[in-house]
Amino acid sequence: MEYNIHEEERKKKNIRETDKKAVPSCKQSHLQRNIFPRAVGEAAMKMRSFIPNIEDPPESDDSDDEIPPGGVFPFESIQGESSDTEEDASEAESSDNNEQEAEESEADISVSGDSDTDSYASSVPDTTIEEVFGIKPNIETQRDHPPDIKCDSSVVDVCFHPEIELLSAATLDGEIVIYRYNRESTEEVTRFSHHDKACRAVCYSVDGKVLYSVSKDKSLAVVDTQNSSLITHIKDAHEASIHSFAPIDSNICATGDDDGTVKLWDLRKKKSIFNFKCGEQTVYGLLGDKKYLAASLCDGSLAGFNIRAKRLEAQSEMYNSELTSMALVRDNSRLVVGSGDGCMYIFNWGEFGFHIDRFAGHPGQINCSIPIGDRMLITGCEDGNIRAVHMYAHRYVGVVGQHKRFGVENMSVSFDADFLVSCAMDDVIRFWNINYLYDVEVDGTIKGHKRHDVGYNLESSKRRNRSDFFSDIPEQMESDDEGGPVAGPSHTAD
Repeated sequence: MEYNIHEEERKKKNIRETDKKAVPSCKQSHLQRNIFPRAVGEAAMKMRSFIPNIEDPPESDDSDDEIPPGGVFPFESIQGESSDTEEDASEAESSDNNEQEAEESEADISVSGDSDTDSYASSVPDTTIEEVFGIKPNIETQRDHPPDIKCDSSVVDVCFHPEIELLSAATLDGEIVIYRYNRESTEEVTRFSHHDKACRAVCYSVDGKVLYSVSKDKSLAVVDTQNSSLITHIKDAHEASIHSFAPIDSNICATGDDDGTVKLWDLRKKKSIFNFKCGEQTVYGLLGDKKYLAASLCDGSLAGFNIRAKRLEAQSEMYNSELTSMALVRDNSRLVVGSGDGCMYIFNWGEFGFHIDRFAGHPGQINCSIPIGDRMLITGCEDGNIRAVHMYAHRYVGVVGQHKRFGVENMSVSFDADFLVSCAMDDVIRFWNINYLYDVEVDGTIKGHKRHDVGYNLESSKRRNRSDFFSDIPEQMESDDEGGPVAGPSHTAD
């Protein structure tokens, strides 16, 4: 058989043309995609032309034909009598009518909706849930502490008045703001602006008649709280910025600065009577009585002074981290010193050379501490948590409260010992009811779970524990069966 090359090329060309007809090109498929929705839309418009509007029947002509209620004609008769030309005309007319009717119906709905809303709002009186159900709110059960105070600036220190319901706050702007508080509300009483820079510490005297303050501007000030007047303002009291303050009696006080210098002041003479350089770093805290004065330094040492002899009594060895807060427990016979690594060192008061005990477990730096009773401390930490710690028998009671984003700067306890106030750099002064802490009993014979207790939320905390989810479920639930009570979830077998 003779092979014809032209015949083979012709067959291949026919096959390619057949494939082109079977598979449309991209342009053809695009046209089909555009045509198909248009065809569907035209078909839908034709169907809509055959569906009359039930709410608005068409106007009747002069013929004697009886129009059914609602103007609904049989679909078959309309389909039989209409022609192609009439269908196109009715399609255009019905589309215009439908658009006009849709606009009118939307307007009617909006008008009727507004009128219905106005009529309903005018008919319903302004009532609360308490009035509807006859519930009388109990303020005592709803709030057990004063509301938090939102400040204009970050608060560095707070101090309660020792006799009445007043609270003083030292701000980063250099102002001292005094608030009056109760369980239901707080209000600003007055403010002082005699400091040029940040006010770092504020403290009332024992009788509450005067208010002391120190500032970053190196000044020491004394304010008469009864007359709201400035009694003494010693400018350039230190060569460096003052960081800490401690009252000794009504006339003597102590200050510490950022260069490690401690000074004793006689306010009657308005000058220092003793000064000593303890180190090269900041004097973080001061605490004293009529005989001794203790100073914690950021270089990791503790310095003790004899106030009567006006001399350095002892200075401890250097610890691994800075020493920060200080508090007295056990009838003022034990000094508890916080540190930057979360460990608390316990000293005999008056013996400052070396600690006699230590208690670790805080996850970070302890910024402040305050005694509750004779054996318990409340600590404010850099992680924002306020914790209750029982020093004897070395147990964490739990978390009293929290500041969300910043570490706790300082705390104070009210004169009636019911409220704790705390401040941080979040511009909010927070109140906590700590009355329940005085009834807490810790069994020293039972081994504690330090990792669990250090994060356990107490009743004053705004956060809940995971175990509280099932706290209201009884261990045994009543059953209608004759078999008796059924064990609760905690006793359910696997």
